[in-house]
Amino acid sequence: MSRRTSFKAPRDDSLSPEGSECSTSTTQSHADRKKETHLRCERQRREAINNGYTELKALLPASMSTMGCKTTNASILFKASEYIKQLQSEADQEEKELQQAESKEAALKMIAGEYENMSRESPQESNIQSQMMKKLLDDCYDSFKHNVNPSDYGSMAKSLISWVEQLEPESKKSVNEIIRMPFNAM
Repeated sequence: MSRRTSFKAPRDDSLSPEGSECSTSTTQSHADRKKETHLRCERQRREAINNGYTELKALLPASMSTMGCKTTNASILFKASEYIKQLQSEADQEEKELQQAESKEAALKMIAGEYENMSRESPQESNIQSQMMKKLLDDCYDSFKHNVNPSDYGSMAKSLISWVEQLEPESKKSVNEIIRMPFNAM
């Protein structure tokens, strides 16, 4: 039997792509770059989340903060949720109040329109009535202004009592003039 011996040539690693120093460093640097990129992206993601929690915490009112306790991200989310519910409730209440105010406004406009229609239907009567009332009140005010002394309490009380006592004869005169007003207008 003949024995064959195989001769293997020594392998030149510098020629193969796996064995070269250049490909090893390239593979290693590619893996390192990929790892660094992944770590950088992960760090940015964590920073963005933390910044979001910080901004959310800053938006919450001081009344929602817990004194003496460490604020966790979970507590910030819980408080933000509660605050949103509170704001929604307040908005709903204000919406209800706005609707009530709008309905009151519509009712008042309708009533005002009715009064305007009534005043157009009987302008002569209301005009005479307002003239009569104006005459009576003007005469009373003029009499008050001339007969009541408002300088101090004592003199005002005395002059007011005497004015009221003499008001009756003066008002009779005014009432007689007022009674004749509708007939003078015709």
